[in-house]
Amino acid sequence: MRLHGGTHSGYTQKVRVALAEKGLTDIVPFVDVPKAERGPLHARARNVLRLVPVLELDDGTFLNESSAIIEYLDALYPARPLVPADPLRRARMHALDHYQDQALTPPYRRLWNALVEPGGGDTETIAAARHAFVGVFRHLDSVLEGPYLVGDFSLADVAFVPRLQLLPTLGLEVPAELGRARAWVERLRARPSWAETMFPPVR
Repeated sequence: MRLHGGTHSGYTQKVRVALAEKGLTDIVPFVDVPKAERGPLHARARNVLRLVPVLELDDGTFLNESSAIIEYLDALYPARPLVPADPLRRARMHALDHYQDQALTPPYRRLWNALVEPGGGDTETIAAARHAFVGVFRHLDSVLEGPYLVGDFSLADVAFVPRLQLLPTLGLEVPAELGRARAWVERLRARPSWAETMFPPVR
């Protein structure tokens, strides 16, 4: 198997974090697919949507979507599980994975474009994106079930790592009054997978 993805892709980063957590980095090597090469050939061979990451399976077929890839690998290699066995915690894991997509990624992209990309952005866009980040942290502070989002470390936590890794670049931090969320981010930073996968996800 091989993981086809983008060095600066947050969703590729998500799978790379999962691979590091499960000790699969050497078993499932990473193949960088530059954005310029994600055209018709990539679409025909790997993903009709021309998106990354894509997992190339041993039989030559492909599996796309970061969460699906992680769940497949988690079932194939059950050591260090990332998907809870408990049905309710597993459902909450899926809900928080989806929440990251819907609530954190959009303001992250707006803020990145405003602060990092040439041309910058207006102060209103920047302020609104920062406000959205605070709202996400406030929600996570209220739903944490233990040291991690659904108790034990899971795919839910993995989903947030690529965006959280770039908080300093965006001049963001978890508000001081949200102690549970701050402690959660510090626990994520302390995990070896954080340092092992430190590529800047842009899109």
